[in-house]
Amino acid sequence: MKPNIIEEQHPSKIVAVYENEFKAKQAAEKLINTAEISEDQFNIVAPEDRQFERKIEPETQAVGKTLLASHLMLGLIGMVTGLLVASSLIIAGTQFAVSSPIMLIIATGTLGTFMGLLVAGAVSLRPDHDSVVNKARDATHHNKWSVIVHAKDRQQIQQAKKVMKDSAVRFAETF
Repeated sequence: MKPNIIEEQHPSKIVAVYENEFKAKQAAEKLINTAEISEDQFNIVAPEDRQFERKIEPETQAVGKTLLASHLMLGLIGMVTGLLVASSLIIAGTQFAVSSPIMLIIATGTLGTFMGLLVAGAVSLRPDHDSVVNKARDATHHNKWSVIVHAKDRQQIQQAKKVMKDSAVRFAETF
């Protein structure tokens, strides 16, 4: 069993912005016909769309699972790393480690846990999604249409980009 921090089935996203509905729907058809992307993997967002949040982030339960999994796993990894550092210093005979080994173990274990939790927070926030969300939000406020692709992997992102890049006004993608 492979541990996975990101629980989403479609963790990568790309958004392409179009001037009108016809061009957006035309791009969606191309995605289905040439990019091996199924209908459930993309959403078309209309100007001032009332379901914007659901269309941009349809896997809300998976995001919650990602929050929990990343904090548990990376917090534990941080703690173990901190304890290993303390053990190494004690075994090496470093003066400050030998003089107070219990305090060192507590300090490095705590510090390692917090560092792991900080990394988990960065993973959970998904800062790479900001550009996609902001481009789609800006488009909907400026009376433009967006096609948001929820890709399984980098290959699907590249296929979608290839299909949409020539006809889109602008686009953004996650990494």
